[in-house]
Amino acid sequence: MRSLVAAVLLAVLAVGGAAGQGPAGTGTAPVPGSAAPAQPAASVFEAPRPLTAAASDLGARLTWDPLTQTGYLERGGHRAAFKACVPHWVLDGEELARISPVELRDGVPVLSGAAASELRAWFSRKEEERASQFHVAAILIDPGHGGKDPGALAEHVLGGVRKRVVEKDIALAVALRVRDRLKERWPARTILMTRDSDVFPTLEERVEIANSLELGRNDAVIYVSIHANASFNKNARGFEVWYLNPEYRRKLVDGAKLPDKDKDIAPILNAMLEEEFTTESVLLAKRILDGMGAVIKDASPNRGLRAEEWFVVRNAKMPSVLVEVGFLTNPQDAALLADPDYLRSLGDGIYTGIIDFVDYFERRKGPSSP
Repeated sequence: MRSLVAAVLLAVLAVGGAAGQGPAGTGTAPVPGSAAPAQPAASVFEAPRPLTAAASDLGARLTWDPLTQTGYLERGGHRAAFKACVPHWVLDGEELARISPVELRDGVPVLSGAAASELRAWFSRKEEERASQFHVAAILIDPGHGGKDPGALAEHVLGGVRKRVVEKDIALAVALRVRDRLKERWPARTILMTRDSDVFPTLEERVEIANSLELGRNDAVIYVSIHANASFNKNARGFEVWYLNPEYRRKLVDGAKLPDKDKDIAPILNAMLEEEFTTESVLLAKRILDGMGAVIKDASPNRGLRAEEWFVVRNAKMPSVLVEVGFLTNPQDAALLADPDYLRSLGDGIYTGIIDFVDYFERRKGPSSP
């Protein structure tokens, strides 16, 4: 679909460019999927206005390249792209719509009132559609330890040189890779880290960052904590993903905040939410484990899914997992974890697991759907 629309757009832009830089016709057709045009509201612009002013009134961010005479308006994660004097816009990268073009008047891009009205309606419709769907709005990546807390430490002779491998550095390198890949794929989603440098947020502060995120009615957030392992058994090696032990019960619903008539059902609501978060956490853990396994292959053993009551997991009121990327105390794992390319691969595997989970979560329209 994208390639077809792109091909059509290129053809349209070529025709528009060949026609010169004069103003195109001002007639418009409805944006595909919209209702028949209604009478303009009082707030709709009645005459062409400078594009910067029109963008401001639309509540949209404007990007404009005067050299290529192309640009886009962006609002709420949705984008309408255009080329000056061409009466076709590309909506969200895949829908081609005939809308009055951006015109040039003395070199200044202007937008007609009719076009502004159609764009306003399209942005509003997209926001309404999004509000009615379940959506992973935020992903929080938590690199373990940091600052004064190095986490696990080990020294090994690697490549003939004695080196120290430190958990906090490994966790941060992997987490940054995950963050960068997620931001590149989903610029409109909130991708956060509990730390992005060598600082030490406490465990309580890490969890508070996660639990304080403001979400819409159908929005969700997921929490991924990244660590490296250590053991007195030097032969222990491999990667694993942990989720909260199903026997542990978090306080997800505060009965004190419920109306008096509902206080008695707080334990029931709590149990229902806990069951849901556990299910989602297991699914998230499995997707991440599979993603890591696909890139690591036989380089390090897959130790599978584990259940435990880690602080950052048991206190996060959302689907949450803890990833152990390998054992610093094992010479083979340590050699891998000292390799920047291997750390990037680990990040790619975790990233793949996250996007697979998000795709699954959103396709089935949220946690309660079959």
